[in-house]
Amino acid sequence: MTVQSLASCNRRDLILSIAVPAFSFGGTGVGILLEEFGYIENAGLFYWGCLIGSFILAYLAWVKPRKDIVSLLAPMYAVIIFMAAVEITPNIILQLLFAASLTVLVVRLNIRFSTPLVKEQGEDPMEKYLYDYMHRITPFFRSIDRDTGHDIASAVLSFKFGLYPKAIESADTAVSRITGEGAAAALRKALTIIRDRAVKLEESAVKGYSALSFSPEEEQYLAIIIPAEQIENHESFTLNNALVLTYAVAYLCSPDDGQMLDEHQNFVIQILSSYKEQMGF
Repeated sequence: MTVQSLASCNRRDLILSIAVPAFSFGGTGVGILLEEFGYIENAGLFYWGCLIGSFILAYLAWVKPRKDIVSLLAPMYAVIIFMAAVEITPNIILQLLFAASLTVLVVRLNIRFSTPLVKEQGEDPMEKYLYDYMHRITPFFRSIDRDTGHDIASAVLSFKFGLYPKAIESADTAVSRITGEGAAAALRKALTIIRDRAVKLEESAVKGYSALSFSPEEEQYLAIIIPAEQIENHESFTLNNALVLTYAVAYLCSPDDGQMLDEHQNFVIQILSSYKEQMGF
């Protein structure tokens, strides 16, 4: 990339980064003025600034050298919150909170996702593999709501930190909320596998694992697919796939936990890296 094209990209990113909070917060201000002058009855229903801001954020995320799934899905969250959610009535406070969330995502996007993922910079290719995997499974888990996503994030992060009672509780709560077959059944199984392992570790049964395993039909939802003869420990292999799957779903479905999940992403990348050779990297 030439200096001129790099400068052009920087100007574009700067303009888009400013446009996100400008439209999001500015739209709320316009709505208040329109209500004051009698053009609309309720400024809380004038949420178009937040909607436009979310699309600008998604476009900015798309043109970055590395893709941020949370920012890419911002328009979907905006539509769900302001247009599709029947139990939530849009209001000024909700608009301001959403605008603040978009602003935080803009800052996060520019700090964490502006560096190209190339080997010359020492980046681990497994990080790219993780994001490609999350992109691949996104269509399967769009029905998972934010509260359930938060419980899934709590389960996988609590397990990572060794907070096994909390991991058990969060996994149970998430499982009780997830219905359906196919991808939903695979996700419930992954949470149960983590839960069972947490129970064993809490009881100091270090060698104890879940009796469950993923079926061949469920492999399409998993990140680590290697020949059976190359699997040294089937219980550990199953647990690792469960951890990566639940992390990915939490990342996709719980934007409130995005920063915490980002900070502990190496936990998942290390799991993937342990199977790097078997997966052909």
